[in-house]
Amino acid sequence: MSSDLRPVGVLDELRRILPTEQVEPHYDAQQSLGGSFAVEPATEHELVDLMRWANASEAVVYTRNPRVGDAERFGPRPRIYLRGRRMARILDVDIVSGTVTVQSGIPVAELADRLGERGFTTALPQRAWRHGSVGAVMAAALDAHWGPPYGSREHEVLGLGVVLPDGSAVETLTAPRKAVGPDFERLFLGSRGRFGIIHQVTLRIYHASKRVLLTYAAATLEQALGALQSAYDLRLEPRGSEILTPGPEHSWGRKRVGLTDELPYLVIVEPWSRQSGVSGAALDEHLGRTLQRLEPPVGWDIHEGLLPPPREWRAPVVGLPWSALQSLAADLGHSAPPGLWLVRMSRHGAWVSLAETGSGPEAELVRSALAAHQPASPGPWDALRRGIKARLDPRGTLNPE
Repeated sequence: MSSDLRPVGVLDELRRILPTEQVEPHYDAQQSLGGSFAVEPATEHELVDLMRWANASEAVVYTRNPRVGDAERFGPRPRIYLRGRRMARILDVDIVSGTVTVQSGIPVAELADRLGERGFTTALPQRAWRHGSVGAVMAAALDAHWGPPYGSREHEVLGLGVVLPDGSAVETLTAPRKAVGPDFERLFLGSRGRFGIIHQVTLRIYHASKRVLLTYAAATLEQALGALQSAYDLRLEPRGSEILTPGPEHSWGRKRVGLTDELPYLVIVEPWSRQSGVSGAALDEHLGRTLQRLEPPVGWDIHEGLLPPPREWRAPVVGLPWSALQSLAADLGHSAPPGLWLVRMSRHGAWVSLAETGSGPEAELVRSALAAHQPASPGPWDALRRGIKARLDPRGTLNPE
């Protein structure tokens, strides 16, 4: 009778840790190579137990979707792909202290809507990451898109709950940095999940009444840069600003947002700033003298209509000083390479990238400029990152590269 018993497999072991409905096997031709499973923890304890099991079972755990080649790369090691939709609760809203604590799986759009019902907002970008989760924003290397001092991610995050690759749970304290020692949050923010899984986040919140989004069209990159530079010179610094052209696969969105062959560059600014107090009306009046004011359809997601979402962005993102931006603009002249993206702009420069599918002479000009400013690799920070990864994750369990 015992010979009829089915041997215990990975699926059975996972269902001992989580309820059956939270584990979904991927049935494909690669099942013999360890197996692949979508897993949806709902609590910190389930996440801790899962990571401990993964270490003991030589499994690999990813916070991304499956990719071609994963099975061949890891052979007999089970592959776990985490889903965060069951960890999507708002745990606490403290209006007096101006904070909100959420599970990391909550969508950015849902958090914005829930806070908006009370007249509050976070300083995190809502547009480009609208369909992503708060955890995705925290883990992303490009934190969508604003730079200091107007809402950098590091300033807005007051505390994190993290599960390390070995299953240890740690929590940073929501207290002044000088009172709690080193800022360990920076280790996990932007790390793409290499060092730990962020499952809980405490953010600052603000009154939402001043948040507006202004959009303009420019004939050339030089014109767009000039308009923003003059705003900086007049101390009309927007909280955040971007310049972009529609990606090659998103040209259909150009007409909808109001761009034309004569005005191919889109300039997006958000004047809301808790520090400078710059009003939308003052900035709009200034930029409107140089650029063409646009009125995109209400409710239309500008970013996802013109470029791939940030989590799907694969092209290199390189920091260029203002002088290099101006030089690139002069080289491009009236050309507009598809998929050009300038983000985290300030009076010092911007982060620049070009969609992978962009091609043509203009695209080569941009890529040459990026290559000239690409940091040497591997550099000291790469070595430091590898050392931290080896110490925290010696088995290569979490998001192995």
